Amino acid sequence: MREIYLVESVRTGIAKAGKNSWFANLRADDMAALVMNELMKRAGLEDKKDQVDGIILGGTALINDMAGNIGRYATIMAGFPYSVPGCTVDRFCSSGVQTIFNAVAEINMGWGSEMLIAGGVQHMTHVPMGTGSLHNPRLGEFTDENMKSMGWTAEMVARKYGIIRAEQDLMAYESHAKAHKATMDGLFQAEILPIEVEAPTKDGGTQKMIVDRDQGIRPDTNLESLAKMEPVFLKDDKATVTAGNASQTNDAAAVVLVASKEKFQELGLKPKMKLIGYKAIGVDPAYMGIGPAVAIPMVLKQAGMTMDQIDIWEINEAFAAQAVYCTRELGIRNHPLLNPRGSGISLGHPLGCTGARIATTLMHEMPFYGAKYAVESMCVGHGQGVAAIWEWIGDK
Repeated sequence: MREIYLVESVRTGIAKAGKNSWFANLRADDMAALVMNELMKRAGLEDKKDQVDGIILGGTALINDMAGNIGRYATIMAGFPYSVPGCTVDRFCSSGVQTIFNAVAEINMGWGSEMLIAGGVQHMTHVPMGTGSLHNPRLGEFTDENMKSMGWTAEMVARKYGIIRAEQDLMAYESHAKAHKATMDGLFQAEILPIEVEAPTKDGGTQKMIVDRDQGIRPDTNLESLAKMEPVFLKDDKATVTAGNASQTNDAAAVVLVASKEKFQELGLKPKMKLIGYKAIGVDPAYMGIGPAVAIPMVLKQAGMTMDQIDIWEINEAFAAQAVYCTRELGIRNHPLLNPRGSGISLGHPLGCTGARIATTLMHEMPFYGAKYAVESMCVGHGQGVAAIWEWIGDK
């Protein structure tokens, strides 16, 4: 395999989807274009956009301003030369990290691509989850048709594996506490591009503001308030999944720059991270959330590594029910660097962006914690799981 590295990364703040989203008046393609241009600026390549061999963006629910092959559309809106192609990848919740794998694989083939932008974008205010979905009426012949609801699958994981409400609420509390502390300590500043927007106000108007942080973090979250929240997806006496212990819906974009050794040497760039393992797997769609517990052992085996070699674990919190199960099953529930700066419950889960957002955060937190190896993993809607192993090779 050729020597291929991530050399730079950047993301937006993560807005909380809905009528009060800070990005309610910012289009998805414009949001992606902003981080793409910032990426080139941070790499010192503002005047060398023609050196990029292609752009791959992840996204799902590809309608409205997420449509039109947003990977290509955003490339045009960012002012890249017409010669730079763009495409869009949809593997639901893992789309953002799938694009990075695709970029590495494309460069590795040696067919002319030496430097690519990869990442993801999702605007769940403009395209709410489930919008435009037309499920096959024969779905029930192949799986439990309730799997269309990710919240229902979280309830199924909780019931099958005995994940009680208190465990879920505890993870949610910890997530917000970690994300708030990281924000107050300024640990996200380097990875977030401040963006000026016209944000909605409570009186129905707008006001200019700079979005340089994540909107959904609730510093006042406590176990007592979480315990009072009603279950959302099922209402029987076994129901445990609430809005408090589930991930948010969000608007955000994140991108990374992927380059071969030859290209980064030619351009004077410094490599930072290397993808040394990637695995996507399938599981029963009714228990979608168990994906990381299956994918992670497989990717470690693929890389010839063991659990104790991993310094940081970034396991996306789609739902506390599935995240508690996966981390407990893997023996890392109490690992000191498990989602050290929060995850989907606190920071948010902007579907097609999440995988790239996690990779961006890892690029900034690995040197901070002195980490050499990190795992990124998430469950994926409709019964999949993805895991990636990152190696830090930049300056400490």
